[in-house]
Formats: sequence, C-alpha cells, structure tokens
Amino acid sequence: MLFQPAVVVALEIAGIVCHLQCEDDAFATRLAARYADFSATAEPAITIDVTVTDTLGAEVVWSGPYARVHGASGMLSVDGMGFTAEFDERTRRGSITQPPDPEPLETLLTAVYASRLLADGGCMLHAAAIVGRAGAYVFFGPSGSGKTTVSELVGEGVLTDEITAIRPGGAGGYLVSSVPWRGIPRTAPLAALFRLKQADTTAITPLSSVDTVRHLLGSVFLCRRDAAEVGRFFETAGALTRAVPAYDLDFTPDRGFWSVVEGGAA
Repeated sequence: MLFQPAVVVALEIAGIVCHLQCEDDAFATRLAARYADFSATAEPAITIDVTVTDTLGAEVVWSGPYARVHGASGMLSVDGMGFTAEFDERTRRGSITQPPDPEPLETLLTAVYASRLLADGGCMLHAAAIVGRAGAYVFFGPSGSGKTTVSELVGEGVLTDEITAIRPGGAGGYLVSSVPWRGIPRTAPLAALFRLKQADTTAITPLSSVDTVRHLLGSVFLCRRDAAEVGRFFETAGALTRAVPAYDLDFTPDRGFWSVVEGGAA
C-alpha cells in the first residue's frame, strides 16, 4: 500500500498560524476553500492532525451538549457526537478523529485558540465586533442581548457577529480579529467595549473596570473553568479594562444607535 501524504491547510487566526494535516484529499480541499481568506505562509505555532471517519451511524450514542471540553496538566480534550480530539499545549500539537464536517474541527480550534489567547494576555469572547472611526468596537452580552442585531443594523465594517478574538497589540493597546468560520479576515485596534441591553431609548453609560470584568465573565470562552484559568481571565480582563473604555449600551433596534456609539467612544 502506497503512503498517502497528508495535505496541509495553513490558516492564521488572531496572529497565530495553524497547520491542519489531513490525508483525506476531499476534506482537505473543502477546508482549504473554507479558510482561503485566512490562509497563511508563515511557520505554524499550532499543528493539528485531522483523521476523517464515518462514525455517525446508529451505533453512536451521545447525550448532553454538542461537545464537552475538558483537560488538565497542559492537555485539552474535546468530545462530541461522532468525534474526539486532544491537544497538547506544551508541544502545541493535537489530533482529531471526526466525520467529514468542519464543525467538530472548528469546535476544537475554538478551544485551542481560546486557551492560547488567554495564556498570552488576550481572550476569546462571545461578542460582535464592528470597525468604526476610532477602531473596533466590541459588543458583548448574554444570548438575545443583540449581538447579531447590531451587526445587521450597521452592515459595513462588521468583523464578526459572534466570536471575537482579542490580543495585546503593543504600546498598551489591543487588537481585535475574528475566526474564519464567523467573520472576515481583518484586524483592527480595540477602541471600546459595549455591554448590550435592548431598551426603549438609546444611551451609553460608562462602565467601571470591576463591573466590566464581572460582565465579561459570562461571555468569555473558558475551556477548563478551573481556579487557574479563571484567575488568568481576571488578570487579563483587569488589564484590558484598564486600557480600554467600557460602556453600558442601551439601544433601540434601529441604526441610530451607531451614531451614539461613534460619538460616545470618539
């Protein structure tokens, strides 16, 4: 039997290059097309081996959430319906066995990058990011608070309506970008954070650093949710909120809120 070399798909997320190695030509081609706008040529900081298998038959039994993320001692594990994955944060190499569907791989990548960003002084948020005059504005809040709504209302300049990566950008600032499966390939300096609340009138109110950190906790991706990881988040979020202004944003679902944001964060 001839050796089948792995096809390498290279992509960059939040300044970190990842190589996906896959021996299934059809699936690798699909991934390359899906992530084409985020393609990279630099040496990888992360490598993941992708093994494609059809495990979605009747013999698979699964209950609970779509995926479970857990781990300890530098290891991350992700298990879900028909797929299983591991990633060693010390060697920065992992593997996943999954059906030919990008979603399991993207679940693993979200976990890997969330953990890596947190270790590097950044974070990954359930949040929308829209570029305005002053830079990127990040809108966060619980499900139903309006992340997709504000993105649709503004239209132009939307980096992402769901998953936002934030990382240190030098000179005490931060950079904002998206992931390939939920945004466009653009990076912008972080200008302000907004906690969303739908209301009868539109207004912004400064939010203290302590309150911002407390509210961000409900939007950050945490893989392990142990004391060490939560502690890192508090350190990261504390530094972030000292460097970047944050606001409560009460808004009505019309585009008029955008002029209030641009004026208040200028």
